[in-house]
Amino acid sequence: MPCYVNGKVLVITDVQPNPDTIQQQLRRFGRRIQVTNLPVEHLSLAQAVVHYRAGWCLERDFHLVKDLPLGLSPLYVRRDDQIIGLTRLLTIALRLVTLIETQVRRGQDQADEPLLGLYEGQPKRTTERPTGVRVLKTFARTEITLTQVEIGDQHHWHIIPLSEMQERVLAYLGLPVSLYTGLVQNSL
Repeated sequence: MPCYVNGKVLVITDVQPNPDTIQQQLRRFGRRIQVTNLPVEHLSLAQAVVHYRAGWCLERDFHLVKDLPLGLSPLYVRRDDQIIGLTRLLTIALRLVTLIETQVRRGQDQADEPLLGLYEGQPKRTTERPTGVRVLKTFARTEITLTQVEIGDQHHWHIIPLSEMQERVLAYLGLPVSLYTGLVQNSL
C-alpha cells in the first residue's frame, strides 16, 4: 500500500523486526493476552478487542473501595478485626453497586431508552451506560420531604414523589415504587 510523504510516494517493500526495541517496549508497557473460544468466523480479532474494551471491568470497581470518600486509605484502623470487618463491608458495598449497575444497564437495554437526568447540573444529558455510583448519587441528592398535616383528629402525610427517571431505575432493579412511598406508612 503506497504512503505519501511530502508529495512523494513511498512504498514499503520489506519489514525487519528490531528485537531490542520490541523487548524495551514490552518491559515498558507489559503484555496483554486475550483469549476466546469463539470461532474467528463469528468474531474477528479486531471485533474481540473492541468488545473487550466496551465490557465490564473488575479493576474499575475496585477503585471505588480505594478512593475517597469510602476508601481504605483515609481510615485509620489498627486492629486486625477492624481491617477484616472494614474490608468485608466495602466488598459487600462493591457487590451492591455492581449489581445495581448491571441490573439498570440490563433493564435499559431491554427498554432501549437512554436515561435522562443522571448528571447533576446537566438535566438534559442522557447516558446509555450509567454507573452504579451515578445512579446512587441521583437518589442521594433527592431532597426527600415527608410532611405531616394535622386537621383535628386526622393526620395526613405527604411525601415528595420520585422523578420519572428514578421510578424507571427502581423498575429496572425489580423494586416497586411502594418501597419509597411506603415511607409514609413507616412514619405513622
